[in-house]
Amino acid sequence: MIYLLICIALFAGILLYFKVAGRFNIIDKPNERSSHDYITVRGGGIVFWLAGLLYFLYSLCIF
Repeated sequence: MIYLLICIALFAGILLYFKVAGRFNIIDKPNERSSHDYITVRGGGIVFWLAGLLYFLYSLCIF
């Protein structure tokens, strides 16, 4: 059950990060050297580090 809650929290964190990244212009605008054609949010991988931190804290039974 705790894994489901962590998964939901991380999904909400991703959505929140997308809104924050859009507001603070943390985006990558493609140019002729880019491999993508559309504006892309940068830094989304931070959520994976957050997932690792949550798992570590859970395994230590801190929360």
